[in-house]
This record gives sequence, structure tokens and C-alpha cells, in this order.
Amino acid sequence: MAEFDLASRVEPNTPISADRAFLPAGHRGVLDLRRQLVVGNRGMGKSFWTHALLNQEVRNKLAEHYQHAELKTTEVKLGFNGSIRTDDFAPTVDEVVQLQAESVPADLIWKGVFLRIANAVTGQPVFNLTHSIAALRSDPTLYSNVLSELDRQLGAQRRHLLVVFDALDRLGPDWNGIRDLSKALLRLSIGLQSFRSIRAKIFMRVDQFADRELFMFPDSSKIRNDHVNLIWQPQELYGLLLFEILRNQRGKPALHALAAREGALAALPIDGSDSMADLEPQRKLVHALAGEFMGSSKKRGLVYTWVPLHLSDAANTCAPRTFLTAWKKAAEHSPAPVDRAVDHLSLLDGVRSASQVRLNELYEDYGWIRPSLEALKRQLVPMTRNQLFQLWRDKRVIETIQATGNRQAQSVPAGLAAASDSEALLEAMVSVAVMEERSNGKINVPDIFRVEAGILRKGGVAVPKRR
Repeated sequence: MAEFDLASRVEPNTPISADRAFLPAGHRGVLDLRRQLVVGNRGMGKSFWTHALLNQEVRNKLAEHYQHAELKTTEVKLGFNGSIRTDDFAPTVDEVVQLQAESVPADLIWKGVFLRIANAVTGQPVFNLTHSIAALRSDPTLYSNVLSELDRQLGAQRRHLLVVFDALDRLGPDWNGIRDLSKALLRLSIGLQSFRSIRAKIFMRVDQFADRELFMFPDSSKIRNDHVNLIWQPQELYGLLLFEILRNQRGKPALHALAAREGALAALPIDGSDSMADLEPQRKLVHALAGEFMGSSKKRGLVYTWVPLHLSDAANTCAPRTFLTAWKKAAEHSPAPVDRAVDHLSLLDGVRSASQVRLNELYEDYGWIRPSLEALKRQLVPMTRNQLFQLWRDKRVIETIQATGNRQAQSVPAGLAAASDSEALLEAMVSVAVMEERSNGKINVPDIFRVEAGILRKGGVAVPKRR
């Protein structure tokens, strides 16, 4: 576990090989061609699945595991992923920004992307995006005619085309432009439903999905209501942990021997397959790795449930990289236990380290979280909305966020760009699961963020701090 290779994120154009693909049982809907919108928080796997789909070997593996046979006969092209590379059909950020500066309508930009991809698939000449947009302007029927012909050919050959879009928050320097482009892409994706063999797959951040203005167009419910939430259940996280150990040359034989001794061979995710019909073997194997309790007895909690619980956000979800980080740091802890891989003391240290890493990750993607939480330092949660809003006013949080947002769109929540009030900021904090509003109206911050941000808690057992 100490040798886990944890990249901070999957960068644009990162190749994903079949041996890296762990297949959580709950991700079947993510890979369904009929469901075109996938929503997930930072680190949940949006970019991983984007680039995994581009690999035919991986698609074959996904087709078998998830029983999506059409993936074997699907050609996947990249529509956008925030890359600066110019050797693909996906436009770069600079291209998109320049086209918008030239007042090119957002829907025409995406139609140009689809037109280039369609021409490539049918063996027609492929021109640059500017030339393709000019052709669409001169012939308003060109897009429909080319895609209709492509759909006919694909149907006759029993093949499919999937165009994948990721990192929509990188589409431009401000949320108005990003929203305009994202809305146009969603509208075009709904239009693709009239074809049998052509689909888009759009991976979107949770804060964008929470932006009400994004879906203010006719028939938006057709894609919004059918979206897939990209999340990980605790048993899937443990499956990933075991999968990563099996990928290590030294870890594989040791884990096999331990599973055989415990009668838990059924818990091993062979070839990345996540078979969760019976969780008891997995629980036994985890307890053999780390002990059963987070202390001397069950009063301190069971390891199997305690770790994912204390790494979960307000939506009760835990990012896979955060989970693996906790176990990696636990395995690096000194002194190491003599009778197992890790113990409860090293896991306490690992959870604390992973919490810090997770909060820093969110600060990178959502710059507005830092001032929003810093205003609550040494304050007690849960607190009332009025208390929260007063703290934000006293610390001039919204003014700070908007001043930063003048330089970088991602420093401002999508919704706050249209509404300069505390309600909009709270809604954004809830959308990314950094805060939760309880049934009694009180606002809470989960332990994974609260402890690292220096926020206090009323009652309960606190997460022990690093020694």
C-alpha cells in the first residue's frame, strides 16, 4: 500500500490501459450510451472514464463486465477535454475563446466539432474548425445532412459513434461564456436522441450541474432527469484498495495468501471485476489487513465502516483517491505494526493526511471554498443560517470571492456569477458537499473538511489530531 502510485488527477490525453481499469458495480449507468450526462465531484473519476473510453481494449473489457455489448462496436472520439494539444478533433481552450470573441454562436462551435468528427468517421476530408464553421454558415442543412448520413451508415454496419466531453469548466475565462457553451452542448446532445447510432457523453462538475441557468431551455429535463451521479460506495472503495494491492508485484502474492488464510478469496477483484454479491469476505479481508476495531474494542468503531465514514463529504461519498491516500499514508506510518499491514493508530494518521489532501484538492478546483471555510475558523458547527451568513458578511467573503473571480472564473461558483448573495454561496457549498443543511435547518461541515479548516464541533467524538 505504501507503494501506491497516486497521481493528483488524470490530465488531458492521459492514456488509460486495461490493467488500470477497476470496474465498480455501481458505475454501469456511467457507461450506458443512452445516458449522456454524468455528474461528479472532483476526484470521482470523470476524466478517468473519459480517457478509458478512448481505448478499444478497455471498451471491450467494459462491454463484457457491464453487459453493454454496443461498446465493442462503438468508435469513440474526443469532443473537448481542456487540452492544449492541437492534433485531435477537440478544440483547444484558446480556439474556443477566440471563436467566442469573434461572436461565433456557441451551437455553431459544437456543430463544427461534430461535423469534423463525422467527416473523419465517414472518410471525408476534414478541415479545421474555422473552415467547418464557415461551411455550416453557408449551408444551414449541412450538419443535419452529414450526421443523418453517418447515422444511416453506422446503423447499416451495426456500429455506434460516441463523442466524449470533459472539463467543461475550462471552456473559457468567465462563467457566462462557459455557461453559454455548456448549454449549447446540452441542447445538441438532446438533438442527437433523434439518431439511433450517435451519442454524446458529457462529464460535468457538480457545481455546474447545480447552476439553474444552465438548464433554462426547452426540453432540458430530457437530459437533466436522466443524468448519472458518479459516486463510490464503501464496498467499491475497498474493492479498489484490494485491486491496487493486486497490481503491485510484491503485494499480489501476499494478499492472495492472506485471503486464502481467511477464507476470503471471493473478495479479490480478479481482472478488476467488482463482484459484490457477498460483502462478508471483503470485510474479513480488510480486518485481517488492519485489525477489526479502531482501538481496543468496538466502542471506537469498526475499521471497515469507520474509515470511509470519516473520509466522506456532506453527500456521504468519498473520493477514491482520498480513500487510497489514507491507506497509503497509514502504510507509511512508523512504527509499523508487527502482525498486520496497518493498525488503528496508523489509520488515524492516514485519515488525517488524506483529509488535508482532499481539502487542498477542492481548493484547487473551487477557489471560493477557502475563504468560505476560513470565515468559520474556531467557530462551532452546526450553526444557523443567520450565524453563517453573518460570519460571511463580517469577513466580506463574497466580496473576496468576486474580486478573485475577476481574474479566474473558477474562483467564483457558477451560481454566484448571477446572484451576489449568501444564499447562492451556501447553495454552491452544498452542491460540492462541503456543507450540508440538516432537517432542522442547521448548517454543518463534515469532519473531513471541518478538522483541517480549524472549525469546531458541538458534541460527538472528534477525529484525533496528528501527533
